[in-house]
Amino acid sequence: RLRVKNNSKMADEEEVFDEVTEETTEGYGSRLSNSFSGICFGLLLFFGSGVTLFWNEGVAAKRYVALKQGSKLAMEVKNNVVLPENEGKLVVISGTATTEDTLSDPDFGFQSDKTLQLHRVAEMYQWAEKKTKKSVKKTGGSKTTITTYSYNKKWSPVVINSDKFQESYGHDNPDVMKYESSTWTAAKVTLGAFNLPSSEVSRINTWTNKPVPDSNNTALPSGVKPYGTGYYFGENPSSPQVGDIKITYSVVLPTDITVVAQQKEGTIAPFVTKNGGSIDLLKTGVYGKDFMFDAAKNENKAATWLIRIIGICVMYCGVSMVLDPIVVLSDVLPFLGNIAEIGVSLISWVVAIITSFVVIAVAWVFYRPIVAIVLFAVSGAVLAVPFFLKKKGSKSVSGELTESTELLV
Repeated sequence: RLRVKNNSKMADEEEVFDEVTEETTEGYGSRLSNSFSGICFGLLLFFGSGVTLFWNEGVAAKRYVALKQGSKLAMEVKNNVVLPENEGKLVVISGTATTEDTLSDPDFGFQSDKTLQLHRVAEMYQWAEKKTKKSVKKTGGSKTTITTYSYNKKWSPVVINSDKFQESYGHDNPDVMKYESSTWTAAKVTLGAFNLPSSEVSRINTWTNKPVPDSNNTALPSGVKPYGTGYYFGENPSSPQVGDIKITYSVVLPTDITVVAQQKEGTIAPFVTKNGGSIDLLKTGVYGKDFMFDAAKNENKAATWLIRIIGICVMYCGVSMVLDPIVVLSDVLPFLGNIAEIGVSLISWVVAIITSFVVIAVAWVFYRPIVAIVLFAVSGAVLAVPFFLKKKGSKSVSGELTESTELLV
Protein backbone atom coordinates (compact mmCIF):
# COMPACT_ATOMS: atom_id res chain seq x y z
CA ARG A 1 0.00 0.00 0.00
CA LEU A 2 1.41 3.36 -1.10
CA ARG A 3 0.31 6.47 0.77
CA VAL A 4 0.70 10.14 -0.15
CA LYS A 5 0.73 12.30 2.97
CA ASN A 6 -1.15 15.56 3.42
CA ASN A 7 1.57 17.63 5.06
CA SER A 8 -0.86 20.27 6.30
CA LYS A 9 -2.85 17.84 8.43
CA MET A 10 -2.08 16.04 11.66
CA ALA A 11 -4.53 14.12 13.87
CA ASP A 12 -3.55 12.82 17.31
CA GLU A 13 0.08 13.05 16.20
CA GLU A 14 -0.51 10.51 13.44
CA GLU A 15 -0.03 11.23 9.76
CA VAL A 16 -3.09 11.88 7.58
CA PHE A 17 -2.95 10.69 3.98
CA ASP A 18 -5.00 12.28 1.17
CA GLU A 19 -4.12 9.63 -1.40
CA VAL A 20 -3.81 5.88 -0.92
CA THR A 21 -2.77 3.43 -3.63
CA GLU A 22 -3.34 -0.30 -3.28
CA GLU A 23 -2.08 -3.03 -5.58
CA THR A 24 -3.81 -6.39 -5.72
CA THR A 25 -3.14 -9.43 -7.90
CA GLU A 26 -5.82 -11.95 -8.84
CA GLY A 27 -4.59 -15.36 -9.94
CA TYR A 28 -5.64 -17.09 -13.13
CA GLY A 29 -7.65 -19.76 -11.30
CA SER A 30 -9.53 -17.20 -9.26
CA ARG A 31 -10.32 -15.12 -12.35
CA LEU A 32 -11.59 -18.17 -14.21
CA SER A 33 -13.75 -19.23 -11.29
CA ASN A 34 -15.24 -15.74 -10.94
CA SER A 35 -15.96 -15.52 -14.67
CA PHE A 36 -17.94 -18.78 -14.58
CA SER A 37 -19.76 -17.58 -11.46
CA GLY A 38 -20.71 -14.42 -13.35
CA ILE A 39 -22.61 -16.41 -16.00
CA CYS A 40 -25.66 -16.71 -13.73
CA PHE A 41 -25.76 -12.97 -13.10
CA GLY A 42 -25.21 -12.34 -16.82
CA LEU A 43 -28.21 -14.51 -17.68
CA LEU A 44 -30.26 -12.63 -15.09
CA LEU A 45 -29.33 -9.31 -16.74
CA PHE A 46 -30.05 -10.72 -20.20
CA PHE A 47 -33.54 -12.01 -19.43
CA GLY A 48 -34.32 -9.14 -17.06
CA SER A 49 -33.56 -6.56 -19.75
CA GLY A 50 -35.73 -8.51 -22.20
CA VAL A 51 -38.67 -8.41 -19.80
CA THR A 52 -38.10 -4.69 -19.23
CA LEU A 53 -38.05 -3.98 -22.97
CA PHE A 54 -41.27 -5.93 -23.44
CA TRP A 55 -42.93 -4.08 -20.56
CA ASN A 56 -41.69 -0.73 -21.91
CA GLU A 57 -43.41 -1.27 -25.25
CA GLY A 58 -46.67 -2.00 -23.45
CA VAL A 59 -46.41 1.19 -21.40
CA ALA A 60 -45.59 3.23 -24.51
CA ALA A 61 -48.50 1.75 -26.49
CA LYS A 62 -50.93 2.37 -23.64
CA ARG A 63 -49.72 5.95 -23.25
CA TYR A 64 -49.99 6.57 -26.99
CA VAL A 65 -53.58 5.34 -27.11
CA ALA A 66 -54.50 7.34 -24.00
CA LEU A 67 -53.12 10.55 -25.52
CA LYS A 68 -54.88 9.83 -28.80
CA GLN A 69 -58.19 9.34 -26.99
CA GLY A 70 -57.57 12.41 -24.84
CA SER A 71 -56.80 14.68 -27.78
CA LYS A 72 -60.26 13.91 -29.19
CA LEU A 73 -62.04 14.52 -25.88
CA ALA A 74 -60.19 17.56 -24.53
CA MET A 75 -61.88 20.95 -24.71
CA GLU A 76 -60.37 24.37 -24.11
CA VAL A 77 -62.19 26.36 -21.41
CA LYS A 78 -61.80 29.80 -19.87
CA ASN A 79 -60.29 29.99 -16.42
CA ASN A 80 -62.52 32.77 -15.03
CA VAL A 81 -65.50 30.53 -14.29
CA VAL A 82 -66.06 26.89 -13.31
CA LEU A 83 -68.93 25.64 -15.46
CA PRO A 84 -70.98 22.76 -13.97
CA GLU A 85 -71.58 21.22 -17.41
CA ASN A 86 -67.82 20.54 -17.72
CA GLU A 87 -67.69 18.52 -14.51
CA GLY A 88 -65.77 15.28 -15.06
CA LYS A 89 -64.65 16.29 -18.56
CA LEU A 90 -61.11 16.62 -19.88
CA VAL A 91 -60.37 20.34 -20.04
CA VAL A 92 -57.49 22.56 -21.17
CA ILE A 93 -56.99 25.58 -18.91
CA SER A 94 -54.40 28.36 -19.32
CA GLY A 95 -53.63 31.36 -17.14
CA THR A 96 -51.55 32.60 -14.24
CA ALA A 97 -51.06 30.33 -11.24
CA THR A 98 -51.09 32.72 -8.31
CA THR A 99 -51.34 32.84 -4.52
CA GLU A 100 -51.56 35.28 -1.66
CA ASP A 101 -49.68 32.97 0.71
CA THR A 102 -46.42 33.95 2.41
CA LEU A 103 -44.01 31.04 2.74
CA SER A 104 -41.39 31.01 5.47
CA ASP A 105 -38.47 28.97 6.76
CA PRO A 106 -39.14 28.46 10.49
CA ASP A 107 -35.47 27.70 11.22
CA PHE A 108 -34.10 31.00 9.90
CA GLY A 109 -37.13 33.29 9.80
CA PHE A 110 -36.75 33.78 6.04
CA GLN A 111 -39.99 34.78 4.27
CA SER A 112 -41.20 35.20 0.69
CA ASP A 113 -44.54 36.84 -0.13
CA LYS A 114 -46.98 35.56 -2.77
CA THR A 115 -44.84 32.51 -3.44
CA LEU A 116 -45.96 29.20 -4.91
CA GLN A 117 -42.95 27.24 -3.65
CA LEU A 118 -39.98 27.99 -1.39
CA HIS A 119 -36.92 25.75 -1.45
CA ARG A 120 -34.06 25.83 1.03
CA VAL A 121 -30.81 24.42 -0.30
CA ALA A 122 -28.48 23.28 2.47
CA GLU A 123 -24.94 22.11 1.66
CA MET A 124 -22.31 20.87 4.09
CA TYR A 125 -18.54 21.01 3.61
CA GLN A 126 -17.26 17.43 3.74
CA TRP A 127 -14.57 14.99 2.79
CA ALA A 128 -15.24 13.03 -0.43
CA GLU A 129 -13.50 9.94 -1.77
CA LYS A 130 -12.64 9.34 -5.42
CA LYS A 131 -11.62 5.87 -6.59
CA THR A 132 -9.76 5.09 -9.82
CA LYS A 133 -8.67 1.68 -11.07
CA LYS A 134 -6.12 0.49 -13.58
CA SER A 135 -5.69 -3.18 -14.44
CA VAL A 136 -2.78 -4.90 -16.18
CA LYS A 137 -2.96 -8.48 -17.47
CA LYS A 138 0.11 -10.65 -16.97
CA THR A 139 1.38 -13.66 -18.90
CA GLY A 140 -0.12 -16.75 -17.33
CA GLY A 141 -3.58 -15.24 -16.90
CA SER A 142 -3.17 -13.28 -13.67
CA LYS A 143 -4.29 -9.66 -13.42
CA THR A 144 -2.83 -6.87 -11.32
CA THR A 145 -5.14 -4.03 -10.32
CA ILE A 146 -3.88 -0.70 -9.00
CA THR A 147 -6.58 1.18 -7.10
CA THR A 148 -6.05 4.80 -6.08
CA TYR A 149 -8.22 6.45 -3.43
CA SER A 150 -7.94 10.23 -3.29
CA TYR A 151 -9.60 12.59 -0.82
CA ASN A 152 -10.66 16.20 -1.11
CA LYS A 153 -13.26 18.46 0.44
CA LYS A 154 -16.39 19.68 -1.30
CA TRP A 155 -19.86 21.09 -0.65
CA SER A 156 -22.55 18.40 -0.72
CA PRO A 157 -26.34 18.58 -0.14
CA VAL A 158 -26.31 15.13 1.51
CA VAL A 159 -24.19 13.54 4.23
CA ILE A 160 -21.22 11.60 2.84
CA ASN A 161 -20.59 8.50 4.97
CA SER A 162 -16.88 8.65 5.78
CA ASP A 163 -17.05 5.31 7.63
CA LYS A 164 -17.08 3.61 4.21
CA PHE A 165 -13.90 5.37 3.05
CA GLN A 166 -10.92 3.14 2.36
CA GLU A 167 -8.81 5.54 4.46
CA SER A 168 -11.29 6.91 6.98
CA TYR A 169 -8.70 8.12 9.48
CA GLY A 170 -8.36 11.90 9.28
CA HIS A 171 -11.31 12.15 6.86
CA ASP A 172 -14.18 12.12 9.34
CA ASN A 173 -17.49 13.70 8.34
CA PRO A 174 -20.38 14.56 10.67
CA ASP A 175 -23.06 11.86 10.87
CA VAL A 176 -25.92 14.31 10.35
CA MET A 177 -26.53 17.80 8.95
CA LYS A 178 -27.79 20.28 11.52
CA TYR A 179 -29.83 21.97 8.77
CA GLU A 180 -31.11 20.07 5.73
CA SER A 181 -32.73 21.05 2.44
CA SER A 182 -36.50 21.49 2.54
CA THR A 183 -39.39 22.68 0.38
CA TRP A 184 -42.59 24.49 1.32
CA THR A 185 -45.66 24.81 -0.95
CA ALA A 186 -48.44 27.37 -0.77
CA ALA A 187 -51.68 26.00 0.68
CA LYS A 188 -53.97 27.90 -1.69
CA VAL A 189 -52.98 28.37 -5.32
CA THR A 190 -55.49 29.38 -7.97
CA LEU A 191 -55.67 29.29 -11.74
CA GLY A 192 -58.41 31.82 -12.36
CA ALA A 193 -61.51 30.37 -10.70
CA PHE A 194 -59.89 26.95 -10.30
CA ASN A 195 -57.97 25.76 -7.24
CA LEU A 196 -54.72 23.96 -7.95
CA PRO A 197 -53.88 20.94 -5.76
CA SER A 198 -50.39 20.79 -4.24
CA SER A 199 -49.52 17.87 -6.54
CA GLU A 200 -49.87 20.23 -9.52
CA VAL A 201 -48.14 23.18 -7.85
CA SER A 202 -45.08 21.03 -7.11
CA ARG A 203 -44.69 20.41 -10.87
CA ILE A 204 -44.23 24.11 -11.64
CA ASN A 205 -40.45 24.39 -11.88
CA THR A 206 -39.73 28.00 -12.79
CA TRP A 207 -37.21 28.33 -9.94
CA THR A 208 -35.35 31.59 -9.37
CA ASN A 209 -32.80 32.48 -6.70
CA LYS A 210 -34.10 34.50 -3.76
CA PRO A 211 -31.37 36.41 -1.85
CA VAL A 212 -31.76 36.86 1.88
CA PRO A 213 -32.55 40.44 2.98
CA ASP A 214 -29.70 42.80 3.87
CA SER A 215 -31.34 43.87 7.13
CA ASN A 216 -30.40 42.17 10.39
CA ASN A 217 -32.40 39.02 11.06
CA THR A 218 -32.89 38.60 14.81
CA ALA A 219 -34.45 35.15 14.26
CA LEU A 220 -31.17 33.59 13.13
CA PRO A 221 -30.00 30.64 15.27
CA SER A 222 -26.74 30.88 17.19
CA GLY A 223 -23.70 30.44 14.95
CA VAL A 224 -25.55 31.41 11.77
CA LYS A 225 -24.68 34.61 9.92
CA PRO A 226 -25.68 36.22 6.59
CA TYR A 227 -23.16 35.54 3.82
CA GLY A 228 -23.49 36.41 0.14
CA THR A 229 -27.04 35.65 -0.97
CA GLY A 230 -27.72 33.23 1.90
CA TYR A 231 -26.70 32.18 5.41
CA TYR A 232 -23.59 30.50 6.74
CA PHE A 233 -23.20 28.17 9.73
CA GLY A 234 -19.54 28.10 10.71
CA GLU A 235 -16.64 30.26 11.84
CA ASN A 236 -15.19 31.71 8.64
CA PRO A 237 -16.89 31.48 5.22
CA SER A 238 -13.59 32.38 3.51
CA SER A 239 -11.94 29.32 5.06
CA PRO A 240 -14.62 26.63 5.40
CA GLN A 241 -14.12 23.70 7.74
CA VAL A 242 -15.63 20.22 7.62
CA GLY A 243 -19.13 20.46 9.06
CA ASP A 244 -19.78 24.05 7.96
CA ILE A 245 -23.16 24.58 6.26
CA LYS A 246 -24.27 27.17 3.72
CA ILE A 247 -27.92 27.98 3.06
CA THR A 248 -29.43 29.49 -0.09
CA TYR A 249 -33.03 29.89 -1.26
CA SER A 250 -34.94 29.59 -4.51
CA VAL A 251 -38.61 30.30 -5.16
CA VAL A 252 -41.38 29.75 -7.68
CA LEU A 253 -43.36 32.96 -8.12
CA PRO A 254 -46.76 33.35 -9.86
CA THR A 255 -46.37 32.32 -13.49
CA ASP A 256 -48.38 31.37 -16.58
CA ILE A 257 -49.19 27.68 -16.95
CA THR A 258 -51.36 25.38 -19.06
CA VAL A 259 -52.95 22.24 -17.65
CA VAL A 260 -54.85 19.39 -19.29
CA ALA A 261 -56.78 17.35 -16.75
CA GLN A 262 -60.23 16.49 -15.46
CA GLN A 263 -62.41 19.24 -14.02
CA LYS A 264 -63.48 18.02 -10.61
CA GLU A 265 -65.34 20.05 -7.97
CA GLY A 266 -63.66 23.36 -8.73
CA THR A 267 -60.19 21.90 -9.05
CA ILE A 268 -58.40 19.49 -11.41
CA ALA A 269 -57.48 15.82 -11.18
CA PRO A 270 -55.99 13.16 -13.48
CA PHE A 271 -58.39 12.10 -16.25
CA VAL A 272 -58.74 8.35 -16.81
CA THR A 273 -59.18 7.31 -20.45
CA LYS A 274 -61.10 4.29 -21.76
CA ASN A 275 -57.93 2.17 -21.92
CA GLY A 276 -57.11 2.92 -18.27
CA GLY A 277 -54.46 5.51 -19.05
CA SER A 278 -54.10 8.76 -17.13
CA ILE A 279 -53.89 12.28 -18.54
CA ASP A 280 -52.58 15.04 -16.30
CA LEU A 281 -50.45 17.44 -18.34
CA LEU A 282 -48.84 20.65 -17.11
CA LYS A 283 -46.47 23.08 -18.79
CA THR A 284 -45.31 26.58 -17.93
CA GLY A 285 -46.56 29.07 -20.52
CA VAL A 286 -49.82 29.54 -22.40
CA TYR A 287 -50.46 26.89 -25.07
CA GLY A 288 -53.31 25.38 -27.04
CA LYS A 289 -54.65 21.84 -26.94
CA ASP A 290 -52.72 20.61 -29.98
CA PHE A 291 -49.38 21.81 -28.63
CA MET A 292 -49.93 20.14 -25.24
CA PHE A 293 -50.76 16.75 -26.75
CA ASP A 294 -47.98 16.93 -29.33
CA ALA A 295 -45.51 17.70 -26.54
CA ALA A 296 -46.84 14.79 -24.47
CA LYS A 297 -46.48 12.41 -27.44
CA ASN A 298 -42.89 13.56 -27.97
CA GLU A 299 -42.14 13.03 -24.29
CA ASN A 300 -43.60 9.53 -24.54
CA LYS A 301 -41.36 8.76 -27.52
CA ALA A 302 -38.29 10.12 -25.73
CA ALA A 303 -39.01 8.08 -22.59
CA THR A 304 -39.62 4.94 -24.68
CA TRP A 305 -36.33 5.30 -26.55
CA LEU A 306 -34.42 6.05 -23.36
CA ILE A 307 -35.56 2.77 -21.79
CA ARG A 308 -34.90 0.95 -25.08
CA ILE A 309 -31.30 2.19 -25.10
CA ILE A 310 -30.81 1.35 -21.42
CA GLY A 311 -32.31 -2.10 -22.01
CA ILE A 312 -29.97 -2.78 -24.94
CA CYS A 313 -26.95 -1.70 -22.87
CA VAL A 314 -27.97 -3.90 -19.93
CA MET A 315 -28.51 -6.82 -22.30
CA TYR A 316 -25.02 -6.18 -23.73
CA CYS A 317 -23.56 -6.39 -20.22
CA GLY A 318 -25.42 -9.65 -19.63
CA VAL A 319 -24.13 -11.26 -22.84
CA SER A 320 -20.60 -10.02 -22.08
CA MET A 321 -20.69 -11.67 -18.65
CA VAL A 322 -21.92 -14.95 -20.14
CA LEU A 323 -19.05 -14.92 -22.68
CA ASP A 324 -16.43 -13.62 -20.24
CA PRO A 325 -14.89 -17.08 -19.59
CA ILE A 326 -13.73 -17.06 -23.23
CA VAL A 327 -11.76 -13.87 -22.56
CA VAL A 328 -10.27 -15.19 -19.32
CA LEU A 329 -9.26 -18.48 -20.95
CA SER A 330 -7.47 -16.51 -23.67
CA ASP A 331 -5.68 -14.29 -21.13
CA VAL A 332 -2.94 -16.88 -20.67
CA LEU A 333 -1.30 -14.78 -23.34
CA PRO A 334 -2.41 -11.14 -22.84
CA PHE A 335 -2.43 -10.28 -26.57
CA LEU A 336 -4.78 -13.21 -27.27
CA GLY A 337 -6.97 -12.07 -24.40
CA ASN A 338 -7.16 -8.56 -25.87
CA ILE A 339 -8.25 -9.97 -29.24
CA ALA A 340 -10.84 -12.19 -27.54
CA GLU A 341 -12.10 -9.22 -25.55
CA ILE A 342 -12.71 -7.20 -28.71
CA GLY A 343 -14.42 -10.15 -30.37
CA VAL A 344 -16.65 -10.84 -27.37
CA SER A 345 -17.59 -7.17 -27.19
CA LEU A 346 -18.63 -7.09 -30.85
CA ILE A 347 -20.60 -10.34 -30.55
CA SER A 348 -22.29 -9.05 -27.39
CA TRP A 349 -23.42 -5.85 -29.12
CA VAL A 350 -24.76 -7.78 -32.13
CA VAL A 351 -26.65 -10.28 -29.96
CA ALA A 352 -27.99 -7.52 -27.68
CA ILE A 353 -29.21 -5.31 -30.51
CA ILE A 354 -30.81 -8.10 -32.55
CA THR A 355 -32.43 -9.74 -29.51
CA SER A 356 -33.72 -6.38 -28.23
CA PHE A 357 -35.43 -5.53 -31.50
CA VAL A 358 -36.91 -9.03 -31.72
CA VAL A 359 -38.36 -8.53 -28.22
CA ILE A 360 -39.70 -5.12 -29.26
CA ALA A 361 -41.30 -6.62 -32.39
CA VAL A 362 -42.92 -9.44 -30.39
CA ALA A 363 -44.20 -6.85 -27.89
CA TRP A 364 -45.77 -4.93 -30.74
CA VAL A 365 -47.59 -8.06 -31.95
CA PHE A 366 -48.78 -8.67 -28.39
CA TYR A 367 -49.87 -5.14 -27.47
CA ARG A 368 -50.89 -3.72 -30.88
CA PRO A 369 -51.51 -6.76 -33.14
CA ILE A 370 -53.48 -4.94 -35.84
CA VAL A 371 -51.02 -2.09 -36.16
CA ALA A 372 -48.07 -4.52 -36.09
CA ILE A 373 -49.54 -6.75 -38.78
CA VAL A 374 -50.27 -3.75 -41.00
CA LEU A 375 -46.74 -2.41 -40.46
CA PHE A 376 -45.10 -5.75 -41.27
CA ALA A 377 -47.35 -6.25 -44.31
CA VAL A 378 -46.61 -2.80 -45.67
CA SER A 379 -42.88 -3.22 -44.97
CA GLY A 380 -42.86 -6.52 -46.86
CA ALA A 381 -44.74 -4.97 -49.76
CA VAL A 382 -42.27 -2.10 -49.90
CA LEU A 383 -39.36 -4.53 -50.06
CA ALA A 384 -41.05 -6.81 -52.61
CA VAL A 385 -42.66 -4.43 -55.05
CA PRO A 386 -41.50 -0.82 -54.57
CA PHE A 387 -42.54 0.12 -58.06
CA PHE A 388 -46.11 -1.06 -57.36
CA LEU A 389 -46.40 1.10 -54.24
CA LYS A 390 -45.09 4.05 -56.18
CA LYS A 391 -47.94 3.87 -58.63
CA LYS A 392 -50.77 2.68 -56.40
CA GLY A 393 -50.84 3.81 -52.77
CA SER A 394 -53.61 2.75 -50.43
CA LYS A 395 -54.94 5.58 -48.29
CA SER A 396 -56.23 3.26 -45.54
CA VAL A 397 -52.89 1.48 -45.33
CA SER A 398 -51.09 4.79 -45.24
CA GLY A 399 -53.18 5.88 -42.26
CA GLU A 400 -52.36 2.73 -40.32
CA LEU A 401 -48.70 2.99 -41.28
CA THR A 402 -48.58 6.61 -40.09
CA GLU A 403 -50.04 5.63 -36.72
CA SER A 404 -47.65 2.70 -36.28
CA THR A 405 -44.65 4.77 -37.33
CA GLU A 406 -45.57 7.51 -34.84
CA LEU A 407 -45.71 4.95 -32.03
CA LEU A 408 -42.45 3.26 -33.05
CA VAL A 409 -40.33 6.37 -33.39
